[in-house]
Amino acid sequence: MRYMLLLHGREEDVHATPPERVEEVAAFLARFEDELTSGSELDWTEVLASEVNAVVVEPGGAAREAWLNAGGLPLERVWVVRVSDPERAHEIAAALAAGVGAPVEVRECLPSAQRP
Repeated sequence: MRYMLLLHGREEDVHATPPERVEEVAAFLARFEDELTSGSELDWTEVLASEVNAVVVEPGGAAREAWLNAGGLPLERVWVVRVSDPERAHEIAAALAAGVGAPVEVRECLPSAQRP
């Protein structure tokens, strides 16, 4: 089973965070990803560019500068993990949420959508 862990946040919040906390979170993320990799649970991860560069393209092709979830927090980073059951995905997400101090959304990647 594959799950996507989604971290939402704004770039301005990162800039408002004390440098010591930013370094603490960066060190946590390095350890977190190393542990997932060594256990063969991390498929891939991406850090997304700032939400100020996001563009939403409408079905007709019109584009506007925004992120799709404009009423909430934009997507900041994603991890895809391969685990044996949903409980393990939730356990990983809980560790991530505790380490970064923010909620983490967990979504199952549908088997029919998986590509090599």
